Amino acid sequence: MDTKEIALRLTRASFFLGTPPKALERLAMGGEVLRVEAGEVIIREGEYEMVCFVILSGAFNVIVTDMETQERRRVRTLGPGELLGEMSVLSGTPRHAEVACAEDAYLLRLEKDEFLSFLDASPVAKERLDAEYRRRALTSALKSLDVFSVIEGPTIETLAAKVELIVRQKGEVIFSPGEIADAIYLIRDGFVQLSRESMDTESEFFDSRFDKVSLNPQAGPRMKEYILAYLGQGAYFGEVALFDNRPRVATSTALTRTELVKINKADFDKLLLSYPEVRAELQKVAASRYLSAPGLTTKADHDMVRWATSQDIFAADHVLFLDLDRCARCLNCISACAKLHNGVTRITHNGIRHRNILIPTSCRHCRQPTCMIGCPTGAIQRDKTGEVYHLDTCIGCGTCARGCPFGNISIVEVKESRSGWLGAFGNMLGMDSGAQVKKKAVKCDMCKDYKYRGCQHNCPTQAIVSARPAEYFTGLTGGARI
Repeated sequence: MDTKEIALRLTRASFFLGTPPKALERLAMGGEVLRVEAGEVIIREGEYEMVCFVILSGAFNVIVTDMETQERRRVRTLGPGELLGEMSVLSGTPRHAEVACAEDAYLLRLEKDEFLSFLDASPVAKERLDAEYRRRALTSALKSLDVFSVIEGPTIETLAAKVELIVRQKGEVIFSPGEIADAIYLIRDGFVQLSRESMDTESEFFDSRFDKVSLNPQAGPRMKEYILAYLGQGAYFGEVALFDNRPRVATSTALTRTELVKINKADFDKLLLSYPEVRAELQKVAASRYLSAPGLTTKADHDMVRWATSQDIFAADHVLFLDLDRCARCLNCISACAKLHNGVTRITHNGIRHRNILIPTSCRHCRQPTCMIGCPTGAIQRDKTGEVYHLDTCIGCGTCARGCPFGNISIVEVKESRSGWLGAFGNMLGMDSGAQVKKKAVKCDMCKDYKYRGCQHNCPTQAIVSARPAEYFTGLTGGARI
């Protein structure tokens, strides 16, 4: 199948209508044509893979897994001219479904950069895709709520057409005390803090001499912020003020870049009139989780999450956490890492610390890895599970190290055996003549080629753990809904 035939097939597809011919030709030239047999899976649910496909011929089934029952079901079948996997490429998130070939087919495989360049060259296609992304994102987010599980599919899709998908950057306020409660919010992606101010009669400060919080009785009363809840993906908030028909009493703030589904009060009220069981369930949850008393989390937890936010830890996919209260200072984690990686450790204890928690100098496997931008040889890649790693094609130029905002990539000199007769002759004589010194970028790859993580497996006190930041810090906190 040549470039002209591919471009001709694309012009017949509704998605590409109005696209400049040259943009279609470049897309056809930049992609790779794949022949796929019936039954072959090309996209797996939960994997990271920044490529998408255009169906040139044949058909593909989209299959999702029910989170509660683990049952798999086919939700739709796609044919020629339609896209596969483009939503993950746009959002940088894992695949949300599995895609399997229903009948022998041909695909045009597109890398992320090639696909984004095409969208820049075709504003009409980009506008079309943005609208579809919003529709799918909103529908998916609404369906993910357990409390909405009884609502019929058409009703959800009708609601999705009315709600808004809004984005708030780190530190932006979503709503403040005194504002009219005009909507309920669902977190599609990101992390949100709910807080309120209250008069505190005792002033406290962290005394580094004794590593504890002390009181300053001379300071007198003052207004103090108390954390009510930390909420992550799939949580909702703002419903209590709607039920009580009163202004907001708390502040909601985005702790990371956050995508929110905003359901306006009028649409929300109309939905609850049609589904009284949903209203009853929401009110039940609201009554059990809302408390008017401040200070629903400990001051240490509040302080810890504030510190994590200031260090952009929530932007990471996985982070190594070292509990210094449990750490025996044996350095087994460092030595184990070195043994697994040719004598070069990828972890040190020269990280950032707050109280008893140390974030070692180790790759965070960021959700949006800036280190991958600009690599001249394409040596830094992202695994389908989200792990960022280097290939042997690394030339040690340092582009990735300069791109890492946390300084977690190092450029080191390593000895590599020469190939051919020179290397073999040097090895026979026990000489270094068969070795050459090369510069390489090294970073934590989460022990990608091993069954376990060396640092964590060899820690005698289980002081070190790899975890998603939101899950780790949410485990430290409690909270309520506002």
